Amino acid sequence: MKKILVVTLAALSVVSCNRTVRVKVDPAAPARDSAKLTRLGVELWEETMRSSPLWATFLGDRRFDNRLGDIGPAERERHTAELARILADARALDRAALTSDERTTADVLEHVIATGLESDSRCRSWSWSVDQMYGPQVWMAEIPNQHAIRTWAHAESLAERYGQIPDWYAQHRKNLRDGVATGRTAAPGNIDRVVQQLDDQLAVAVEKSPYLDAMTELPADFTEAQRAELRSKLEGLTRAGIYPAMKAYRDFLKAELRPAARKQAGIGGFPDAAGCYAARIREESGTDKTAEQIHAIGVTEVARIQNEIRTLAKLPAGAPVRPAFDALGQKKEMFLPTRDELLEHNRKLVARAQAALPRAFNRLPKTPIEVKALEPFREKDAPAGYYQSAPKDRSKPAYYYSNTYEPQTRPLWNMAALAFHEGVPGHHLQIALAEENTSIPEFQRRLGPTAFVEGWALYSERLAFELGLYESTEEKMGALNYEAWRAVRLVVDTGLHTKGWSREEALAYFLANTGHTKIEAENEIDRYIMWPGQALAYKMGQLEILDMREEAKRTMGTRFDDRAFHDRLLSHGAVPMPAARRDLREWAAGR
Repeated sequence: MKKILVVTLAALSVVSCNRTVRVKVDPAAPARDSAKLTRLGVELWEETMRSSPLWATFLGDRRFDNRLGDIGPAERERHTAELARILADARALDRAALTSDERTTADVLEHVIATGLESDSRCRSWSWSVDQMYGPQVWMAEIPNQHAIRTWAHAESLAERYGQIPDWYAQHRKNLRDGVATGRTAAPGNIDRVVQQLDDQLAVAVEKSPYLDAMTELPADFTEAQRAELRSKLEGLTRAGIYPAMKAYRDFLKAELRPAARKQAGIGGFPDAAGCYAARIREESGTDKTAEQIHAIGVTEVARIQNEIRTLAKLPAGAPVRPAFDALGQKKEMFLPTRDELLEHNRKLVARAQAALPRAFNRLPKTPIEVKALEPFREKDAPAGYYQSAPKDRSKPAYYYSNTYEPQTRPLWNMAALAFHEGVPGHHLQIALAEENTSIPEFQRRLGPTAFVEGWALYSERLAFELGLYESTEEKMGALNYEAWRAVRLVVDTGLHTKGWSREEALAYFLANTGHTKIEAENEIDRYIMWPGQALAYKMGQLEILDMREEAKRTMGTRFDDRAFHDRLLSHGAVPMPAARRDLREWAAGR
């Protein structure tokens, strides 16, 4: 962080009751607050790495390689207490003694900790989350991709991690039983999806499972004996420990949790459901707006975007938009028959966007991005695509993962907006620039509000119109469809979790107001059911960024430049929207 200048000695003259009082100001006080903030940032990052050991490994911090992570009550209590201490110290800082950049850092730190603690306390998601997208049956199968083997010690620590998987599953089952006891359980559809994933994984022979993928990228100096020993060890741990643990989890879900699944699609029947959802709104969207207000914003945005779709599709006023997308679905040229063709199509889209970036940005990331197909073990229940950042040592590039499952059902008209969202100028530009920014603390490079991260990516889809990246009417229709989808989320997510909507009601609204296929829509609805509030961040964040841009234009007039605006907005990593607005106002005013 930037150092602040400290005047050697200052005196303030205060006139009060006809007498002058001279108050000496300690010149070291601002420096102390600056140093405290630096220390708190380091402590937050250390705690993050300790509590997220697999992520630490992926980032190149190999201190915790032999740990899988602890999800038991004692560790939760310790972790909560440590975060609460850091938060209390951060709130005790004298903000006036900090520079503008340091205040932004303090805002990020406080938001990340405070909203996370509130959400965890009110929602207790560890006790009911059965997750088809990022649950243990998914992230554990990805361990070989996260735990790079560079030395024999890395190979041994990977085996140690594998050995801890059965205990992790056992603790997860205990947590879910606690949820049943307190009236919090997953929805039946999410449980069914995870059971199917486990069935599919258990049907794969051990020697062909993802857990053996670690053998594909071993150091060249490993001897044949070492390779044989490692394969034997990993295969044995998978056969004797991991597969039985997965089977026990599957059997628990089917026999014990499924009969206790919640009756409502959303969390409305949970204890303190309203408090939980409000906390999730603050955590994900960074706003104090109520669910009712957000629902109304969604309805308004859906109507506005549908009017744009009608104009583009030359439909009469008030006409439903779904038939226009159904007509696109009848065009054979809007689909590709093979996975390879779909992957290549997405590579061309990312290359198209990269060529246009200098027109809107001065600073571009050095980290490369590649397009990669989602792995078979997770593609069926996964979204159409998502972004994964590069490891800290840049031993691998960042990836835009494209879902090539059943390619003949993946409409091409949506692909451009998706690539610009997940790749460039969306997630890759924002996240890679933050990770490469050595002027901000480590935690600020990698943590931050979802509303900023996803709001920027959705803003990028709209920016792509200005850059001329949509080359056909179909791609423009797809971009508007994707924006409508994010507006629909405001309506559907709040409907599910605060208005008692059923899964069928949510699905019907989704299909009526977007051009998504039924498979895509079902995946989305089950995501919102499992992950309350997260889907709100996209549209709420985008609206904030658009408003901040318009405000800067009004302030700066002819001095306004898109490239400078984008560079400034992305200069602090992902920050709470009030902090971003304050910083941009100071920037626009020349301060």
